[in-house]
Amino acid sequence: MNAARPRRGLRRAVPVAVAATLVVLAASLTACGADAGADPDDVETVIVTETAAAEPTDDMGGTPSMPTSAPTSEGPMAPYTGAVTPEELVEDLNGAVEITERFWEDHWTEFFTGTYTPPTVIGLYDGTDAASAPTCFDEPLPADNAFYCPDGDYVAWDQTLIARGFEVGDSWPYLVVAHEWGHAIQARLAMSLQADALELQADCLAGATLYGSAADGNLTFEDGDEKEIVNALNQLSDETAWTMSGDHGDSFQRIEAFNTGRSGGVVECLPRSKTKG
Repeated sequence: MNAARPRRGLRRAVPVAVAATLVVLAASLTACGADAGADPDDVETVIVTETAAAEPTDDMGGTPSMPTSAPTSEGPMAPYTGAVTPEELVEDLNGAVEITERFWEDHWTEFFTGTYTPPTVIGLYDGTDAASAPTCFDEPLPADNAFYCPDGDYVAWDQTLIARGFEVGDSWPYLVVAHEWGHAIQARLAMSLQADALELQADCLAGATLYGSAADGNLTFEDGDEKEIVNALNQLSDETAWTMSGDHGDSFQRIEAFNTGRSGGVVECLPRSKTKG
């Protein structure tokens, strides 16, 4: 592995034997969900019957007052060495955005009513420079984090956070992008379709997105990628279990949520009482 340019891992649009990859992940994850994904022939039985109002709402029924972030500062985050530059991240970040946006464009109508529109992608920003950082509800986004902001309906990720994770493995930006996009999906749904544990639901939707993209033939997993995802979820977890909205959940919960989306797809990420069938 070249420290300045880590091993290439997750890639776009490269046909692979996806079934074999899924078996490998099932064995490598420390928490297990359903044994199989949703049968395409059964999708119509679980189409969600309602979509969001025009104004995104939080789980308490009001307009969100803060952006929704992916990471937490409580986990044992790896130190940033500065070996990876923002320019080196662009290709993988663009790939992560491309496959995530395509997944939801291709599959939205299988699960939800209404028309899908993607969030705006601001992408990399420098959180150490408040003057240039994007703002959410008039506050600049901080360093070392990633966000979906309902004020402006955009996703963005701090360059230090992405570079630090990328030094460990290039699955990191795919996970962060898919997680934040999951929050954008939540904002497009009625409150009744949002889980109380919003962050864990976003992890679940990230698993559904990445492995759904692999099943579509738009994403390839290489050796070590599954371990990188598990390590990333470990590093981005809280020290304690989920207890209230805004918590990310502990390591076990985050891995379990991701694996539920991986194995069960989008449907398993939704409150069961809010779907038909």
